[in-house]
Amino acid sequence: MADTIATAVSPGVHAPGDTVATHCPYCALQCAQTLTPTPGARLPVSVEGRDFPTNRGGMCQKGWTSPEVLRATDRLTSPLIRDARGGSLREATWDEALDLIAARLTHIQADHGRDAVAVFGGGGLTNEKAYALGKFARVALGTPYIDYNGRFCMSSAAAASNRTFGMDRGLGFPLADLGGADAVLVMGSNVAVTMPPLVQHLAGVRERGGLIYVDPRVTATSRLTDDGRGVHLQIVPGTDMAVLLTMLHVLIDEGLTDEAYLAVRTRGWETVRASVSQWWPERAEAVTGVPADRL
Repeated sequence: MADTIATAVSPGVHAPGDTVATHCPYCALQCAQTLTPTPGARLPVSVEGRDFPTNRGGMCQKGWTSPEVLRATDRLTSPLIRDARGGSLREATWDEALDLIAARLTHIQADHGRDAVAVFGGGGLTNEKAYALGKFARVALGTPYIDYNGRFCMSSAAAASNRTFGMDRGLGFPLADLGGADAVLVMGSNVAVTMPPLVQHLAGVRERGGLIYVDPRVTATSRLTDDGRGVHLQIVPGTDMAVLLTMLHVLIDEGLTDEAYLAVRTRGWETVRASVSQWWPERAEAVTGVPADRL
Protein backbone atom coordinates (compact mmCIF):
# COMPACT_ATOMS: atom_id res chain seq x y z
CA MET A 1 0.00 0.00 0.00
CA ALA A 2 2.69 2.51 1.00
CA ASP A 3 4.62 1.85 -2.22
CA THR A 4 1.47 2.23 -4.30
CA ILE A 5 0.49 5.49 -2.62
CA ALA A 6 4.02 6.85 -2.79
CA THR A 7 3.99 6.30 -6.54
CA ALA A 8 0.57 7.88 -6.80
CA VAL A 9 1.68 11.16 -5.20
CA SER A 10 5.24 11.43 -6.49
CA PRO A 11 5.89 14.79 -8.21
CA GLY A 12 5.57 14.57 -11.95
CA VAL A 13 3.83 11.21 -11.88
CA HIS A 14 0.24 12.21 -11.15
CA ALA A 15 -1.28 15.66 -11.04
CA PRO A 16 -3.71 16.71 -8.29
CA GLY A 17 -7.11 15.25 -9.00
CA ASP A 18 -5.77 12.33 -11.03
CA THR A 19 -6.89 8.93 -9.80
CA VAL A 20 -5.01 5.68 -9.48
CA ALA A 21 -6.78 2.31 -9.64
CA THR A 22 -5.24 -0.19 -7.24
CA HIS A 23 -6.12 -2.89 -4.70
CA CYS A 24 -6.02 -3.00 -0.92
CA PRO A 25 -3.19 -5.32 0.21
CA TYR A 26 -4.29 -5.98 3.78
CA CYS A 27 -6.05 -9.35 3.32
CA ALA A 28 -6.71 -12.01 0.71
CA LEU A 29 -9.89 -10.30 -0.51
CA GLN A 30 -7.76 -7.66 -2.30
CA CYS A 31 -10.63 -5.15 -2.57
CA ALA A 32 -10.40 -2.74 -5.49
CA GLN A 33 -9.96 0.90 -4.54
CA THR A 34 -9.23 4.25 -6.14
CA LEU A 35 -6.62 6.67 -4.78
CA THR A 36 -6.77 10.40 -5.47
CA PRO A 37 -3.85 12.71 -4.55
CA THR A 38 -4.89 15.55 -2.22
CA PRO A 39 -1.95 18.00 -2.00
CA GLY A 40 -2.15 20.33 0.97
CA ALA A 41 -4.62 18.19 2.88
CA ARG A 42 -3.86 16.40 6.16
CA LEU A 43 -3.53 13.12 4.27
CA PRO A 44 -1.73 12.90 0.90
CA VAL A 45 -4.47 10.83 -0.75
CA SER A 46 -8.14 10.04 -0.41
CA VAL A 47 -9.45 6.52 -0.95
CA GLU A 48 -12.72 5.19 -2.33
CA GLY A 49 -13.97 1.69 -2.99
CA ARG A 50 -13.95 0.69 -6.65
CA ASP A 51 -16.43 -1.63 -8.34
CA PHE A 52 -14.88 -5.06 -8.75
CA PRO A 53 -16.30 -8.61 -8.69
CA THR A 54 -14.79 -9.28 -5.26
CA ASN A 55 -15.82 -6.23 -3.23
CA ARG A 56 -18.41 -4.55 -5.50
CA GLY A 57 -17.32 -1.13 -4.30
CA GLY A 58 -17.20 -1.99 -0.60
CA MET A 59 -14.25 -1.97 1.77
CA CYS A 60 -13.64 -2.65 5.44
CA GLN A 61 -12.11 -0.24 7.94
CA LYS A 62 -8.60 -1.35 6.99
CA GLY A 63 -9.20 -0.17 3.44
CA TRP A 64 -11.08 3.02 4.30
CA THR A 65 -8.43 4.14 6.81
CA SER A 66 -5.36 3.02 4.82
CA PRO A 67 -4.18 6.61 4.09
CA GLU A 68 -3.98 7.24 7.85
CA VAL A 69 -0.82 5.13 8.16
CA LEU A 70 1.02 7.62 5.94
CA ARG A 71 0.71 10.30 8.60
CA ALA A 72 0.74 8.18 11.76
CA THR A 73 2.36 10.18 14.54
CA ASP A 74 4.11 7.13 16.00
CA ARG A 75 5.74 6.10 12.71
CA LEU A 76 9.51 5.63 13.01
CA THR A 77 11.44 8.18 10.96
CA SER A 78 14.95 6.86 11.62
CA PRO A 79 16.59 3.62 12.77
CA LEU A 80 16.87 2.92 16.51
CA ILE A 81 19.82 1.02 18.00
CA ARG A 82 21.10 0.02 21.47
CA ASP A 83 24.73 0.62 22.38
CA ALA A 84 24.67 -2.19 24.95
CA ARG A 85 22.46 -5.11 25.86
CA GLY A 86 19.62 -3.80 27.99
CA GLY A 87 20.42 -0.21 27.12
CA SER A 88 18.00 2.40 25.85
CA LEU A 89 17.20 2.84 22.19
CA ARG A 90 18.59 5.91 20.45
CA GLU A 91 18.19 7.33 16.98
CA ALA A 92 20.91 6.50 14.47
CA THR A 93 21.72 7.14 10.83
CA TRP A 94 21.01 4.47 8.25
CA ASP A 95 24.73 3.99 7.64
CA GLU A 96 25.37 3.43 11.35
CA ALA A 97 22.47 1.01 11.70
CA LEU A 98 23.34 -1.01 8.60
CA ASP A 99 27.02 -1.18 9.58
CA LEU A 100 26.01 -2.51 13.00
CA ILE A 101 23.73 -5.15 11.46
CA ALA A 102 26.44 -6.26 9.02
CA ALA A 103 29.04 -6.48 11.79
CA ARG A 104 26.79 -8.51 14.08
CA LEU A 105 25.73 -10.91 11.33
CA THR A 106 29.35 -11.42 10.29
CA HIS A 107 30.39 -12.05 13.90
CA ILE A 108 27.56 -14.52 14.57
CA GLN A 109 28.24 -16.51 11.41
CA ALA A 110 31.99 -16.52 12.02
CA ASP A 111 31.47 -17.97 15.50
CA HIS A 112 28.56 -20.31 14.87
CA GLY A 113 28.37 -20.98 11.13
CA ARG A 114 26.19 -19.58 8.38
CA ASP A 115 23.20 -21.64 9.52
CA ALA A 116 23.12 -19.66 12.77
CA VAL A 117 21.23 -16.88 10.98
CA ALA A 118 17.66 -17.18 9.72
CA VAL A 119 15.43 -14.82 7.71
CA PHE A 120 11.74 -14.25 8.36
CA GLY A 121 9.57 -12.60 5.71
CA GLY A 122 5.89 -11.84 5.46
CA GLY A 123 2.88 -12.44 3.24
CA GLY A 124 2.56 -8.70 2.64
CA LEU A 125 5.71 -8.62 0.50
CA THR A 126 5.34 -8.19 -3.24
CA ASN A 127 6.59 -11.01 -5.47
CA GLU A 128 9.64 -8.92 -6.32
CA LYS A 129 10.48 -8.20 -2.68
CA ALA A 130 9.96 -11.84 -1.69
CA TYR A 131 12.34 -12.91 -4.48
CA ALA A 132 14.95 -10.36 -3.36
CA LEU A 133 14.64 -11.49 0.26
CA GLY A 134 15.17 -15.10 -0.78
CA LYS A 135 18.27 -14.18 -2.76
CA PHE A 136 19.57 -12.17 0.20
CA ALA A 137 19.14 -15.16 2.51
CA ARG A 138 20.63 -17.81 0.25
CA VAL A 139 23.31 -15.81 -1.61
CA ALA A 140 24.32 -12.89 0.64
CA LEU A 141 23.93 -14.65 3.99
CA GLY A 142 24.41 -18.20 2.76
CA THR A 143 21.69 -19.59 5.02
CA PRO A 144 19.03 -22.09 3.96
CA TYR A 145 16.73 -20.94 6.76
CA ILE A 146 14.07 -18.62 5.40
CA ASP A 147 10.39 -18.69 6.25
CA TYR A 148 7.40 -16.36 6.52
CA ASN A 149 4.39 -15.67 8.73
CA GLY A 150 2.11 -17.89 6.66
CA ARG A 151 3.72 -20.93 8.27
CA PHE A 152 1.57 -20.18 11.31
CA CYS A 153 -1.70 -19.61 9.47
CA MET A 154 -1.98 -20.12 5.71
CA SER A 155 0.43 -22.97 5.00
CA SER A 156 -1.78 -25.75 6.39
CA ALA A 157 -4.78 -24.42 4.46
CA ALA A 158 -2.65 -24.12 1.31
CA ALA A 159 -1.46 -27.73 1.66
CA ALA A 160 -5.04 -28.97 2.02
CA SER A 161 -6.20 -26.85 -0.92
CA ASN A 162 -3.35 -28.11 -3.08
CA ARG A 163 -4.21 -31.75 -2.36
CA THR A 164 -7.92 -31.14 -2.91
CA PHE A 165 -8.06 -28.65 -5.77
CA GLY A 166 -4.54 -28.64 -7.22
CA MET A 167 -3.94 -25.01 -6.21
CA ASP A 168 -2.22 -23.72 -3.11
CA ARG A 169 -3.99 -20.46 -2.40
CA GLY A 170 -7.32 -18.71 -2.69
CA LEU A 171 -10.68 -20.17 -3.56
CA GLY A 172 -11.11 -22.80 -6.23
CA PHE A 173 -13.89 -20.74 -7.83
CA PRO A 174 -14.89 -17.07 -8.29
CA LEU A 175 -16.16 -15.52 -5.06
CA ALA A 176 -19.33 -14.40 -6.83
CA ASP A 177 -20.31 -18.07 -7.28
CA LEU A 178 -21.26 -18.18 -3.60
CA GLY A 179 -24.36 -16.20 -4.48
CA GLY A 180 -25.85 -19.11 -6.41
CA ALA A 181 -25.15 -21.80 -3.83
CA ASP A 182 -27.92 -23.61 -1.97
CA ALA A 183 -25.69 -24.10 1.08
CA VAL A 184 -22.44 -22.53 2.27
CA LEU A 185 -20.46 -23.81 5.26
CA VAL A 186 -18.36 -21.22 7.13
CA MET A 187 -16.13 -22.33 9.99
CA GLY A 188 -12.95 -21.00 11.56
CA SER A 189 -13.69 -17.51 10.28
CA ASN A 190 -15.68 -14.50 11.43
CA VAL A 191 -15.98 -13.05 7.92
CA ALA A 192 -18.50 -10.36 8.84
CA VAL A 193 -15.73 -8.71 10.88
CA THR A 194 -12.54 -9.72 9.07
CA MET A 195 -13.86 -9.45 5.49
CA PRO A 196 -17.09 -7.40 5.54
CA PRO A 197 -17.31 -6.98 1.72
CA LEU A 198 -17.54 -10.77 1.39
CA VAL A 199 -20.86 -10.85 3.25
CA GLN A 200 -22.77 -9.44 0.28
CA HIS A 201 -21.90 -12.62 -1.64
CA LEU A 202 -23.81 -14.62 0.98
CA ALA A 203 -27.09 -12.77 0.38
CA GLY A 204 -28.47 -15.41 -1.98
CA VAL A 205 -27.74 -18.40 0.23
CA ARG A 206 -29.13 -16.54 3.26
CA GLU A 207 -32.39 -15.92 1.40
CA ARG A 208 -32.60 -19.68 0.89
CA GLY A 209 -31.74 -20.37 4.54
CA GLY A 210 -28.61 -22.25 3.55
CA LEU A 211 -25.86 -20.51 5.53
CA ILE A 212 -24.24 -22.94 8.00
CA TYR A 213 -21.93 -21.27 10.49
CA VAL A 214 -19.77 -23.18 12.98
CA ASP A 215 -18.34 -21.22 15.90
CA PRO A 216 -18.39 -21.59 19.70
CA ARG A 217 -19.15 -17.88 20.00
CA VAL A 218 -21.99 -15.59 19.07
CA THR A 219 -20.42 -13.28 16.48
CA ALA A 220 -21.36 -10.83 13.78
CA THR A 221 -21.25 -13.73 11.32
CA SER A 222 -23.41 -16.00 13.48
CA ARG A 223 -26.08 -13.29 13.50
CA LEU A 224 -26.32 -13.64 9.72
CA THR A 225 -28.14 -16.94 10.37
CA ASP A 226 -30.88 -15.29 12.46
CA ASP A 227 -34.54 -15.30 11.38
CA GLY A 228 -34.27 -18.61 9.54
CA ARG A 229 -31.53 -17.47 7.18
CA GLY A 230 -29.24 -20.29 8.22
CA VAL A 231 -27.96 -22.42 11.08
CA HIS A 232 -25.45 -21.54 13.78
CA LEU A 233 -23.79 -24.66 15.19
CA GLN A 234 -22.44 -23.39 18.51
CA ILE A 235 -19.94 -26.13 19.23
CA VAL A 236 -17.70 -26.89 22.18
CA PRO A 237 -14.34 -25.21 21.41
CA GLY A 238 -11.94 -27.49 19.56
CA THR A 239 -14.54 -29.93 18.19
CA ASP A 240 -14.63 -28.63 14.60
CA MET A 241 -13.25 -31.89 13.22
CA ALA A 242 -15.97 -33.91 14.93
CA VAL A 243 -18.58 -31.75 13.19
CA LEU A 244 -17.00 -32.34 9.78
CA LEU A 245 -16.69 -36.10 10.31
CA THR A 246 -20.33 -36.28 11.39
CA MET A 247 -21.53 -34.27 8.40
CA LEU A 248 -19.70 -36.66 6.10
CA HIS A 249 -21.19 -39.62 7.97
CA VAL A 250 -24.70 -38.21 7.42
CA LEU A 251 -24.06 -37.55 3.73
CA ILE A 252 -22.99 -41.17 3.23
CA ASP A 253 -25.73 -42.62 5.40
CA GLU A 254 -28.46 -40.71 3.56
CA GLY A 255 -27.08 -41.56 0.11
CA LEU A 256 -26.20 -37.98 -0.78
CA THR A 257 -22.70 -38.65 -2.10
CA ASP A 258 -21.95 -38.86 -5.83
CA GLU A 259 -20.37 -42.31 -5.92
CA ALA A 260 -19.62 -42.21 -9.65
CA TYR A 261 -17.76 -38.92 -9.30
CA LEU A 262 -15.86 -40.11 -6.24
CA ALA A 263 -14.78 -43.29 -8.01
CA VAL A 264 -13.22 -41.33 -10.87
CA ARG A 265 -11.89 -38.21 -9.13
CA THR A 266 -10.67 -39.39 -5.71
CA ARG A 267 -8.44 -41.96 -4.06
CA GLY A 268 -8.96 -43.68 -0.71
CA TRP A 269 -12.72 -43.12 -0.57
CA GLU A 270 -13.38 -46.48 1.04
CA THR A 271 -10.92 -45.66 3.80
CA VAL A 272 -12.67 -42.34 4.40
CA ARG A 273 -16.05 -44.05 4.45
CA ALA A 274 -14.82 -46.49 7.09
CA SER A 275 -13.19 -43.78 9.20
CA VAL A 276 -16.39 -41.71 9.53
CA SER A 277 -18.70 -44.66 10.15
CA GLN A 278 -18.28 -44.23 13.92
CA TRP A 279 -19.31 -40.57 13.88
CA TRP A 280 -23.09 -40.89 14.07
CA PRO A 281 -24.90 -37.67 15.15
CA GLU A 282 -25.72 -38.89 18.66
CA ARG A 283 -22.05 -39.49 19.41
CA ALA A 284 -21.15 -36.11 17.95
CA GLU A 285 -23.73 -34.44 20.17
CA ALA A 286 -21.92 -35.74 23.25
CA VAL A 287 -18.62 -34.38 21.90
CA THR A 288 -19.63 -31.09 20.27
CA GLY A 289 -22.64 -30.07 22.33
CA VAL A 290 -24.71 -29.62 19.16
CA PRO A 291 -28.06 -31.50 19.15
CA ALA A 292 -28.01 -34.54 16.87
CA ASP A 293 -30.97 -33.35 14.81
CA ARG A 294 -29.10 -30.15 13.91
CA LEU A 295 -26.16 -32.16 12.60
